[in-house]
Amino acid sequence: MNCIIIEDEPAAQSILENYISRCPGLRCCGTFADAFSAQAFLDSNSVEIIFLDINLPEMSGVSFLRSLVHPPLVIFTTAYPQYAVDGFDLEAVDFLLKPFSFERFYKAVNKAREKFNTRIAPISPTKLTVKSGKRIYQLAIDDIRFIETCGDYVTLHCSDKKLVVHGTLKSWEEKLKGLSFLKIHRTAIVNLQKIDHLEGNLICIGEHKLTVSEQFKELLLERMGGNEA
Repeated sequence: MNCIIIEDEPAAQSILENYISRCPGLRCCGTFADAFSAQAFLDSNSVEIIFLDINLPEMSGVSFLRSLVHPPLVIFTTAYPQYAVDGFDLEAVDFLLKPFSFERFYKAVNKAREKFNTRIAPISPTKLTVKSGKRIYQLAIDDIRFIETCGDYVTLHCSDKKLVVHGTLKSWEEKLKGLSFLKIHRTAIVNLQKIDHLEGNLICIGEHKLTVSEQFKELLLERMGGNEA
């Protein structure tokens, strides 16, 4: 099982890395000092467990967990027992109160394994939490018209605004899997429900015209439920 650590104290980071290295089948893919750095990693990588501190800079561990649409399994690690209720309200696997022993840590990991093996698929979300600039938005998925990529950022074109968000097109393709979205080009994903019409290799959404790559056109026509004239 792949896991990451979100912890801003170097001593606590070292302890967790050591404990993880002693657990068969558990692999630490990264250690992050704040939630936003971890989010950038999660956008492009598959993780089964997060070892999450609560008292973090900029955004608390509790707020970060609330922001995740399809959160991995979470084991909270904190020195503050008063946060335990918040942790269990968010369906955390376990709550480790610092300082904790390896035996206690290993018990939490085994609980995570059991939960992972019996976990059912999550219900499709209706909203996403995204950070653009200094603001955090609660965004209705149906409000997204199309998404374009440029380097390490994507632009979400919504009905009434555009949001520039750190992340990759691939990560957004994963987030929106199973919903009414389709990649039409290496630089764009569209909401099929927002398409006005198709002209040759151009999709028209309002005043916007987006190019459809030949490799995606057949699937696009299939998903639109029509055939090219």
